[in-house]
Amino acid sequence: MQWSGTAMLASISSPSRHNGLHCCSGMNVIIYTSGIALYMPIPSSQKLSMARALRDSLNDVIKHSPRYAATYSTDQPPKFPLSLEYLAPFQCAVNGNCDDQGSAYIPSALKIISQIIDSNPGYGYFHNLSFHYTDISLVKPPYAAREGKFSEINDATTVSVLGLSTDCYMETLILNVKKKLAIADNCQMDVSSFKGYPRTSLLLNSAGNSAAKAINFYLDKWNWRKVAVVSPSSGVDAYASKVRSYLMDSLSLSARTVLVDSRPAPNLPYSELLTQVESDAKRARIFIIFDPTKDASLFRSYYYAMANLGLLQTGEYFVLAFLSYAENFGWINSEDVVRTLYFGANSVSPFNVTVEDLHLIYRNLLVLSDAPPPFYANPDWANFGDKVVQNLDKAACPPYCNATPKYNSAPRWDRIQKAADSITLLAVAGTDAIDKGMDITNGTQVYEYVLSRTIKSVTGFEEYVDGFGDAVGSAQVYYFSTREDLNGYGLWAIGRLAQPSILQTNWAFTQYPEAISAISFINGTPPLDTPKCGFNNELCGPTHSPLFGILMISLAVVAAVIIAVLFFMYRRYRFEARLHSLDFLINRRDIMLKKHSRTEGSHLIINEYENFPYDVKTYKSDNLKISEASNFAMRSGESGLAIISKHMEKARTVQEPSSFTSDEEKWNNLTDFAVGMHDGRTVGLKRLYLNDVEFSRSIRMEVLALQEAKHQNIIGFTGMVVESPTVFVVYEFAARGSLRDLLDNEDLPVDDDFVNHVARDIIAGMDYLHSSAVGCHGRLKSTNCLLDSRWMVKLSSFGLRQMRQEENPIREGIQEGKDDLWTAPELLRWSTGLGQCSNLLVQKADVYSVGILLYELFGKNGPWGDEPMEPKNIVRRVRDLEEGKTPFRPDLRMLKDAPELVPRAVSDCWNEDPSSRPTMHQIKKRFRPLTAGLKNSIMDNMVHIIEKYAEKLENEIKERNRELAKEKEKCDELLQMMLPKTIAENLKRGQNVHAQGFECVTVYFSDLPGFHELSSNSEPMDIVNFLNDIYTLFDGIIPKYDVYKVETIGDAYMVASGLPESNGPHHVGEIASMALELMEAISKFKIRHRPDERTNLRVGMHTGPVVAGVVGLKMPRYCLFGDTVNTASRMESNGLPNKINCSLSAKELLETLGGYEFEERGLVEMKGKGKQMTYFVSAGDKMARLDRIVREMVRYRTLRNVIGDGDQELFSDYNFQQQIEEVTTYEHVNE
Repeated sequence: MQWSGTAMLASISSPSRHNGLHCCSGMNVIIYTSGIALYMPIPSSQKLSMARALRDSLNDVIKHSPRYAATYSTDQPPKFPLSLEYLAPFQCAVNGNCDDQGSAYIPSALKIISQIIDSNPGYGYFHNLSFHYTDISLVKPPYAAREGKFSEINDATTVSVLGLSTDCYMETLILNVKKKLAIADNCQMDVSSFKGYPRTSLLLNSAGNSAAKAINFYLDKWNWRKVAVVSPSSGVDAYASKVRSYLMDSLSLSARTVLVDSRPAPNLPYSELLTQVESDAKRARIFIIFDPTKDASLFRSYYYAMANLGLLQTGEYFVLAFLSYAENFGWINSEDVVRTLYFGANSVSPFNVTVEDLHLIYRNLLVLSDAPPPFYANPDWANFGDKVVQNLDKAACPPYCNATPKYNSAPRWDRIQKAADSITLLAVAGTDAIDKGMDITNGTQVYEYVLSRTIKSVTGFEEYVDGFGDAVGSAQVYYFSTREDLNGYGLWAIGRLAQPSILQTNWAFTQYPEAISAISFINGTPPLDTPKCGFNNELCGPTHSPLFGILMISLAVVAAVIIAVLFFMYRRYRFEARLHSLDFLINRRDIMLKKHSRTEGSHLIINEYENFPYDVKTYKSDNLKISEASNFAMRSGESGLAIISKHMEKARTVQEPSSFTSDEEKWNNLTDFAVGMHDGRTVGLKRLYLNDVEFSRSIRMEVLALQEAKHQNIIGFTGMVVESPTVFVVYEFAARGSLRDLLDNEDLPVDDDFVNHVARDIIAGMDYLHSSAVGCHGRLKSTNCLLDSRWMVKLSSFGLRQMRQEENPIREGIQEGKDDLWTAPELLRWSTGLGQCSNLLVQKADVYSVGILLYELFGKNGPWGDEPMEPKNIVRRVRDLEEGKTPFRPDLRMLKDAPELVPRAVSDCWNEDPSSRPTMHQIKKRFRPLTAGLKNSIMDNMVHIIEKYAEKLENEIKERNRELAKEKEKCDELLQMMLPKTIAENLKRGQNVHAQGFECVTVYFSDLPGFHELSSNSEPMDIVNFLNDIYTLFDGIIPKYDVYKVETIGDAYMVASGLPESNGPHHVGEIASMALELMEAISKFKIRHRPDERTNLRVGMHTGPVVAGVVGLKMPRYCLFGDTVNTASRMESNGLPNKINCSLSAKELLETLGGYEFEERGLVEMKGKGKQMTYFVSAGDKMARLDRIVREMVRYRTLRNVIGDGDQELFSDYNFQQQIEEVTTYEHVNE
């Protein structure tokens, strides 16, 4: 909206608008004071202080002035007061031969609401509204005839057209063409049925989905999933049919089952209706009756038929009824309890029910309606209704100038409410639209301001308009109860269902004052939607005698015995079948050996991808880690480090390898263990040095025990490879090596929680083995405790005691006695091997091994701590107990840092008397306090350890990133000192910066007259300091302006504006204003080494086209080329000291901007240019420049960063930063 001239606008701002200078536009000043806006032109030469003084002097005058009519000047300004057009069948209220749709009360309601609007100073635009009434009672199809009714609309004053007919599509279409806002309060148009729906129309009547939302609210509340729906089969309009479709769709979307969809025909004989109701009641318990017909004829008949059949009296049925207020306004919300008791009828005699019956059956009935709230819901609503009725005595002319309307005893309060709310909506939204510069009479401009609005309704509640121009709607909830404050027992509204806010779409219930707070169900609780035994007793069986029960129990016992016998027989059969099965045998061709696989003798490593061997020395360069060499399922007792050390020590010259190694030779050359692929997963292979295996029953039972052993802390058995002369046991692969390797790895620190986890896993695994069919371990040591990928301990190398009795493993290079450091003394003395030992003996020996292992784990210094003896001597002293001496054991002082229970438990475990050692179950129980609170997996603890290192690393990275960011910021600042910001950003992104032509920019040159004389009479350092002081002064000023410093050469200073980003015509103003401030600054400048002398400044500026681009690779510069540069230089060299020499082109463009004063210098001869007309720029209006920037900063983003704090102080009531942020946000959203 463009404002011009001088005008006074009163009462257009809300009381919260503060006084002060709001905006400056061109030569005009806008002053707000005491809620009144004053627009006055002032001369540009005057200072802002004049406007402020004028504002202060007007305070006393305006403060006591009457409210002025709102007038202002625009291109096509609206005329005040504004007017509204209301369409309704007014003549029907006079003739009585058609439905007036409640229009007789509309003029009175609009008069009362307009008085309310007039009393609110915030709605000043809408004070003294005038209403024009148009009768549409005689308008018939075709709808185009209605356009004639709209031809009288005054485009300059009419804001909106209200009311409209029930079928308003054509009316809204015509109004859309005329760009008029339409607010329909009675239209039943379904907007989703019409493509190209006019976007200048609002529908304030209750939304079509109100019935669906209200009914689903109570279905959800009482958890009813199965319902019956009753509705008329015919006699309803298209809109009511659509409302029913919404209801059925909502039931389907909420996963509810419609058991009965009953559609009784109109005027169905009552006897036939009883038959249909009886049939429906056999299939459903919760009934939804949707009745949009007049006086609820279907609902009344169907409900009383249920009562006649005795269904409702049982309390097992419930009815939710939704009734149309438009068809039942004569009795809904009525305080005539007799009419509400019979749902608008005079009696219930045709239905054979008594009043006592009604009082009972009404307890299981809720009536819902799209009615307005009753008057007792809110005193303001009651007061408004009283005024509407009282105002009827006054002649309503128009529309009833020559006739008196016939007023119904029951007004259409829904129509009255919506008409009043439409005025309130217009006042709120229209005020916002006018304040934003919109044309209030243009519906297309105002439409977006009425969407997504909250309306403070005359009912005292909030109504909402959604983003599509539809009222969200609400519903009244009615229940039969007694109200002493009214007329006793009747159908009273107990509350309202609606959205709590415009953002919360789920409906909520608001209880009315003095209303009951709970439904009084007949049986005390909501009925079930399905009988306990189903509708056909399908959920309950027939009843039987006690004898039948005894017989069934006897049969069940016999059947259970038979099943148990068969189960045990089946288990026995399965056991024998598995025992005789050799399905655990694996063909070695099904296993692909991996490159880790170790060989004997030649010390070669086989690679499954290339069929040739590598020397150990060659393979060392492949980054084989110690942990990789030990990450195999079974070991003979050597750690990974020991095995690699042995092979490295015994490495010798190897014969020239053949180009091909057979599969059989690979397997025969394997020693100890290997890694392979079987069935798509990695497995470990442990070699048993047996020439042949005879699978006797006892050995098959050992194998079966391994197959059935399943626990998270023992290694999984996969099978065996038995192909003479090689025998291998195949186990699951443990990816993280052995516990011994982990404890020897100093790069991975182990904390107490991890140690506790490992101890718990070892004890749990041993406790399981002792209670399983395996029975014991016998070879427990830290090298046989493996770690899987989740850092969980897996016990290995157990079982197959009889098979391995004849084993003769090759143990070259193993330090004598080292494998027996964990072995119990009784087993060291036993010469016949583990196969001849009882399980109990080996279990006690396992306890000893657990003690040594716990000592190794908590001491973290090997199985025997710092004992200096060789392993073979340690084993000998443990085995050969000298009489009278204490058994030889590790030094417990190594466990001084371990928890208190650990040394005692370890000492008990290695007791010399096996019978005195605790069981594994007892050890597990003793260690339970130590592991209490630990998570189930070591992985959690390892993650915690890794997180600590990750956090430390992350902090280091953050610190380095901060340093890098600082350096990058310094580089960016340095780059932006050399090049314009946009050019620098393009270069950083690797984009080419091509030369670009600019049609109109302004170039500035200046030098210091007398500089050469000063230089000849001063020291070089004095000159350097002098130039540094001058340029530092200049460099501190130019950031206030949208300019770019091109370069300095000696005392010459070159600046340009309007590139590389265009700023429209403002480049010449920025250069001129900058030059004026530089002149002012140089007049106060003192030469450091000659404080008594004055420095002069000579400036030249010219406006014209240039070409600019980055030139050079070494020290690149953004340079300007063209005649404009030469002309600007000539303007400077032919100028005068302390003058701004300006060309004609620059002067003319400055005049178009305004705010600058000039002195004509005349024609000046310039080298290569001839005589040129020149001018001196003598002064500039800072306020005019700032006002220009404020208006143009939206279009030219480079202008947003040139307003300093000092400039902002001149605009005390204008938030520049907020304006810039809003503009930037707007641009980002549009992008």
